[in-house]
Amino acid sequence: MDTRQTPQPAQAQVALSPQEEAALLAQQARRRRARLRFTLAVFAGLAMMGWLAGQLLVPDMPTPVLSAKPAPSAPALATRWASLVPMQRSYESDSLVAGDSLAALLARAGIDGVEADAALDVLRTQFDPRKLKVGQKVRVFSEWPNNIATDNTAENDTKRFAGFDFIPEPRQRLIVRRTGHLDFDVVKQDRPLSERFFFTDTLISSSVYEAARGGGMSPNLVVELIRLFSFSIDFQRDMREGDQLEVLFTRRFDENNQLAEEGDIIFAALTNRGKRYAYWRLAHDDGTHSYYDDAGRSVQRLLMKTPVDGARLSSRFGMRRHPILGYTRLHRGLDFAAPRGTPIYAAGDGQIVALGRNGDFGKYIRIRHRNGYETAYAHMNGYARRLKKGARVKQGQVIGYVGSTGLATGPHLHYEVLRHKKPVNPRDLEVPAQRSLADAGLEKLRTAQSAIGSRINALATDDNRLLSLPRRSANAAR
Repeated sequence: MDTRQTPQPAQAQVALSPQEEAALLAQQARRRRARLRFTLAVFAGLAMMGWLAGQLLVPDMPTPVLSAKPAPSAPALATRWASLVPMQRSYESDSLVAGDSLAALLARAGIDGVEADAALDVLRTQFDPRKLKVGQKVRVFSEWPNNIATDNTAENDTKRFAGFDFIPEPRQRLIVRRTGHLDFDVVKQDRPLSERFFFTDTLISSSVYEAARGGGMSPNLVVELIRLFSFSIDFQRDMREGDQLEVLFTRRFDENNQLAEEGDIIFAALTNRGKRYAYWRLAHDDGTHSYYDDAGRSVQRLLMKTPVDGARLSSRFGMRRHPILGYTRLHRGLDFAAPRGTPIYAAGDGQIVALGRNGDFGKYIRIRHRNGYETAYAHMNGYARRLKKGARVKQGQVIGYVGSTGLATGPHLHYEVLRHKKPVNPRDLEVPAQRSLADAGLEKLRTAQSAIGSRINALATDDNRLLSLPRRSANAAR
């Protein structure tokens, strides 16, 4: 029996159906697309890594910032004095003192009288030097030829008076420059100022004035702040320790980053006894501005309740025993004790109908306002300049100064309000707002409120506000 195995024939190739062949081709196509996507992803990743390496490792090149505004023209000073021989220059600074004058300052600097007079004569064509105030800073310049070294003793022999300059107002510099033998020229140079915002949020411990000053506000701006709230709040009776003050205000700086002038109050809020009074500054199309509450009512009222700053209420409205005459009679107004010379403001827009001495009232002014109102101011020490009967005054305008003329025991202001010739208590006044915004004005106010809110939030985020006491709740402030 033959036990050898017979070799098996090779397996025959299996034939594919048309459907199976189509599926195989589709699978091969998907694999090719996957390989292509993978290749593209690798190249994209390499390109991204190269870009990141360039950003992180290659030093930044300066990129020009283009502006749609035209380039500024050459300074007028450069063209006006371009023909002058170049000289080396130096200056010394000095300030006016009490009883001083610009001529005296120049003499103190060693300037020859003839040269000083020639320079002052040119200055007077543009500015009256008598208007300069105590503390005004003046720079006095000297010049000498370029070919003399600054450490050469010959410098003193060739040095001459070159002129002076000063800043009479924040946005302007006056320059007097020598152009020849006893010849001088004067120019007014504009000073561009940049405005910055500041925000203070503090609790009141003694007074609004002290809180605002502690928050960095200037005295003049604090006075404006007090006037702003004086229409709604009685600072003599209403203020409490723990009341909260919030103010957004501006300051303006020169090109040397030096404070040039105080700016404006943009927003102010005072939480008094749990009630919050908030006012926003809104500019009008005619260039004026007012402060409005959230309902669009102007903070300014027809009359101010307190037409003098920093005063103490010394006598109320009503029946009282007269401190000099000794008998009881109606006290038709309020008495505000204040230092002699304290400014007195017009309580509202109006026309002066009486000005002069008035018996026991001493020096006296009465102003007629709208809606049948009149205000009277007595025992004044003196009147503001250029005031006379028939003159029109604006609310907040200084009309006189506290004194003790007439029948008075000490310096104070006697303040009266009359309605149709009848006396009323100034503290009980409920006069309407001077203006209320219409729909278009309200929409403008909402835009201003949004911008102001963003500004305050940005200052808080950047930690660019002044430090303040911790905020207290309305209930805790009562």
